[in-house]
Amino acid sequence: MLLNMTIANFKSVKSPQKISFEALRDNRLPESKVVVINDKLKAIKTSAIIGPNGAGKSSFVRALEVLNRVVTSPDENENPLAGALSGTVFAYGVEKTKPAEIEIEVLLSKGDYSEENPTVIARYRFVANKDRIYEETLYHVVNGSKKLMFERRYVESENVYAYRYGKMYRGEKKRLAGKIADTASFLGMAARKGGETCSMLYSWFTDSLHILPMGVSSATESYIAEMLTKHPGWREQLSNFFWAVDITDIRRVGVREDGKVVFTHVYINDKKADGYSNLFTLESLSLRRLTALAVAFFECFTSHKTLVVDDFGMLLHPDVLCHIVEIFEACNKESQMLVVDCNPSLLKEGLLRRDGVWFAQKNHESSTEYYSLADFKASRGKANTREKYLQGAYGSLPITSEFYFVNDEKEAD
Repeated sequence: MLLNMTIANFKSVKSPQKISFEALRDNRLPESKVVVINDKLKAIKTSAIIGPNGAGKSSFVRALEVLNRVVTSPDENENPLAGALSGTVFAYGVEKTKPAEIEIEVLLSKGDYSEENPTVIARYRFVANKDRIYEETLYHVVNGSKKLMFERRYVESENVYAYRYGKMYRGEKKRLAGKIADTASFLGMAARKGGETCSMLYSWFTDSLHILPMGVSSATESYIAEMLTKHPGWREQLSNFFWAVDITDIRRVGVREDGKVVFTHVYINDKKADGYSNLFTLESLSLRRLTALAVAFFECFTSHKTLVVDDFGMLLHPDVLCHIVEIFEACNKESQMLVVDCNPSLLKEGLLRRDGVWFAQKNHESSTEYYSLADFKASRGKANTREKYLQGAYGSLPITSEFYFVNDEKEAD
């Protein structure tokens, strides 16, 4: 599970901004909306970053994508940074020449804080631009005690990398360090070489982190087809999911031999009719979006996942959006979902914990700042959270102004 993330000098973010997915110790907040790791640590099941268009909400998602792409890039890729970090440093002022900084904390082992069964958290820091990795550091926080695994720093004056390894590090060291390129991740390469220490966090990137495709493209259809082929029982679950959001005319969902997803529609009162079939690409955008979300949910319900969804409410009715969050919360036991959206419907009273809601807004430097709803004192007034947000109580609202179109094109003679 992702517990914390800090980014700086990345896209619209200038100074370090931290978003936490750890639950606060507050008896007033519902326990049903957290995953209990042990007596000292709980993670929030569903967290949301909310704010106006262009506020930098998605910078958090893009940073995770960069880490995932660089760490898991195959060894034959000459420069994974070029595709991942091109145009991603802060765009204003002198900071645009500095490398981006990304740091994450990921739960590796739940444990109970005992010596026999420790709680282990990976703290991974990554500093790079599109041409070079400047710093890559991995610590394991074992029962609250920080222990170095490896550190890799670029010494500019000598044009070399300096390495340090902790006593608990297990894996190839000097021989690997001598071969690795300036643009390659030591974490990723060490894990692919069988390094025990690096494999623990690497497996989170490859097996647990799932960044859902943002649109409804062929990549989305391929993902759906792959999951429904791997889990045939999910096809009936899909029909039940559609019923739960008032889509009642789909009898079944299938996958053709060519990998195309097909929906079979029927009229609800005509049980004998065979209905008609329709390809995924010919269905409404909202149905395609719901299908992708449903299949991603099923993965979360059957294995431990960190599901990240950008533009979460895209194409969805506000009531449906809230209801699928309720479905995720009710069916999910050990996974987490991190969403980004500009829809204030997610502020519906009781839908998310206060410490699971984050806002994004631009400051006077056009730099993104993140802050939590839990930073604001809860009141017992008549207005609910959503109404207070729309009234400006928490900031993070668009500033709108009048617009008039002026046609300055000369009329043709």
